[in-house]
Amino acid sequence: MAKFREVQLNRRQALGVAGATVVPALMVPVMRASAGEPVTGEPPTLPKSATVNSFDFAGVGPQIVEPSGTITEATGDNFPVLDGNRAAVYFLTMKPGAVREPHWHPDAWELDIPLSGRGRLGVVNTDDTWSTQELRPSSEVGFVPQAYAHYIENVGTDDLRWIVVFNNNSPGDIGLSTMFGGMPTHTFTEALGLPEDGLAHAEKPSRTTYIV
Repeated sequence: MAKFREVQLNRRQALGVAGATVVPALMVPVMRASAGEPVTGEPPTLPKSATVNSFDFAGVGPQIVEPSGTITEATGDNFPVLDGNRAAVYFLTMKPGAVREPHWHPDAWELDIPLSGRGRLGVVNTDDTWSTQELRPSSEVGFVPQAYAHYIENVGTDDLRWIVVFNNNSPGDIGLSTMFGGMPTHTFTEALGLPEDGLAHAEKPSRTTYIV
């Protein structure tokens, strides 16, 4: 009867043997794909998830509609995968010349992603400085730290399409119209150095106007 010699392998040697066996097997479909051959294989054996990981803004009506633009919100309420993940995504459309009014989010930072059109992002910083930047679609993004005042402006001749990502499932929003509607008018005339009747003809809104 033949005798087999016991071979002891250390961890590195064992990994090398495994790699030499597995890698060629994995390379077969890759080589077939590169050669233009159809790749077939066994379907996943795990059960398919009921969770949907995509959201179609085109299939949802905007929650906020203004004469100069719209805002469609994806939150945990209509995109369940976001629930519990401290995230929300807003889709903005703005007509030429429209402005997402100066505002801030006290409980969220903001990531801005332009999709099409020409949009300008302006930010006021806590050190009494400011910045503006025109973000180019497909190559640039903008970022607004939590609670920093900012605005978005359509500076082009076409509609602006813009995505905003928040790290809060229901980000708070305080806009300039919110403040003006919720405070006595004289607080603004005094702060801006205007005559007592300097804002007499300004309309005090009863709600946040969002896009003007």
